[in-house]
Amino acid sequence: MKLQDLFQLPIYQNARVIAGRSGLNRLVKSVNMMDAPDIADYLKADVLLLTTGYAIRDHPDELYRLVQHMTQSGCAGLGIKTKRFLNEIPQQVLDLADANHFPVIELSLDYSLGELLHESLSYMVERHNEHLRYALKTHRDFSQMVIQGQNIASIINALSPLVGGTVLLIDGRLQTIASSGAIAPLLEVQLQRVAQHLLTLKGEYSSPFIRLCPLSGDPSHYAEALFYRIGLPQQTCFLIVVAAQLDDDASLPKLALEQAANVIGFELMKQQAVKEKSRRYKNEFCEDLVEGRFHSAAEMIHQGKRYGLQEPYPCLGIVCKVDDAADTAGDHVYSKRDHIYGHIKRMLVQFQQPYILFNKKDLFVILLKWEQNLPMQEYQLSERLLQFQEKLYQADRISMSFGIGNPVEHLTLIPNTYNEALGALTMGYKSRQTRFIQSYRAKEAVELLKMIPREALQDFYEESFHLLADLETREREELMNTVLVYLETHGQIAETSKRLFVHRNTVAYRINKFEQLTHRNLRDANDSMRFRLAFLTDKILRDIPQ
Repeated sequence: MKLQDLFQLPIYQNARVIAGRSGLNRLVKSVNMMDAPDIADYLKADVLLLTTGYAIRDHPDELYRLVQHMTQSGCAGLGIKTKRFLNEIPQQVLDLADANHFPVIELSLDYSLGELLHESLSYMVERHNEHLRYALKTHRDFSQMVIQGQNIASIINALSPLVGGTVLLIDGRLQTIASSGAIAPLLEVQLQRVAQHLLTLKGEYSSPFIRLCPLSGDPSHYAEALFYRIGLPQQTCFLIVVAAQLDDDASLPKLALEQAANVIGFELMKQQAVKEKSRRYKNEFCEDLVEGRFHSAAEMIHQGKRYGLQEPYPCLGIVCKVDDAADTAGDHVYSKRDHIYGHIKRMLVQFQQPYILFNKKDLFVILLKWEQNLPMQEYQLSERLLQFQEKLYQADRISMSFGIGNPVEHLTLIPNTYNEALGALTMGYKSRQTRFIQSYRAKEAVELLKMIPREALQDFYEESFHLLADLETREREELMNTVLVYLETHGQIAETSKRLFVHRNTVAYRINKFEQLTHRNLRDANDSMRFRLAFLTDKILRDIPQ
């Protein structure tokens, strides 16, 4: 409470403020009574000290040091009985108190210090109990609203008159979840910017209440905002009160805000838990689907009918992944995953085609329904994915790559299109690309090569690269990787150097050395085809058990 509120008690009716009257709005959290010589060592912030001045009766100058120490310590004020042991307060003490807005109160002799202390503390305790009762009531009221099935918006609307302002709830993605009233677009943008800045602090502030003012582009329109941070396991939300007169002593409105935040926080956690449970079931089913763990199409349809599965189900597999996935743990990772998931979902809605979207560890997997008579061709799909890539990178600096499989007609073939998409994505990463869209194109050649006996494939691979056997392992791998990317880029040295992050002269040197060692010309169609098949053979040999 404020000091001026405490002095409304009848016991202080004959007290007189002799200095620092402008500081009567100071907060007072406790009252202490002391006449010891070392009184200054026991003083704390927001404490009102009551004394007779007995310890300094023979040294009035000590009063100056006491007041100076109290102002530096953030004390609430000094109540002293000047007519008991001190005839008068030195003028320099009064000047110091006025300069620091530190109230000095002359106490009457009608009541003892013990009586003053008892009445003051009793009043403060009763006020505290009132606040506790108010907090319990508001918490019960807000909880009852949730029990009755009302949503978060209802809580926000009920909170608004209690705090005397417009209340908004925004999530960690700066999206407004609920609002008790309209907010000017300019002001809403400013609130989002402030919230974004507070998110970067990652909780590096002592109080959940953050006051910011003014918030308006027009100086003639003053707006004040109070932010209350709601820390959830996987994200942070902010409860914002705009244009409310919540000063530092507005205990009841702040209590209402705090209790509403607690109830809203639990409700958001419950919603998140339900969402996570539903998504986990979906992810587990879809993972079994793409891994081929079902024994029949009927079993797939029975368990996947809620996701629109039917037979036949022509679809196209797309696997995407964030390029920089160094962080694998932490709440912000889940928040980032949900953020990207929402972006992908909004993109798929624009396709106007049925789809299934799910997570498989750090992968985002899309099964897009794909029929031969679709107006959108595959090249148009790549263009839309490219637009999505660029938009996501420009907005959030998130780099994402895509692998696209071939269309399949039946449910039992879904693992094929998934593995093709995953293989295309892996191949792109092996060539050290980022923000790429890679389509699976080698299905026919792979199937043909798999018909050849393993021993023959091994002989062909070793014969193709046996002249490199004498090189050191690192140099051999550099030459072979460079040639692989060179062939994938159709002999473009500039694109090869870009993908490998090396100078074009380095690429030219490696290609020339490779040709000299193998006695072949990569620009020759037959030699180029031989090494393309050799690299493909290496992949098949690693996939086929010995």
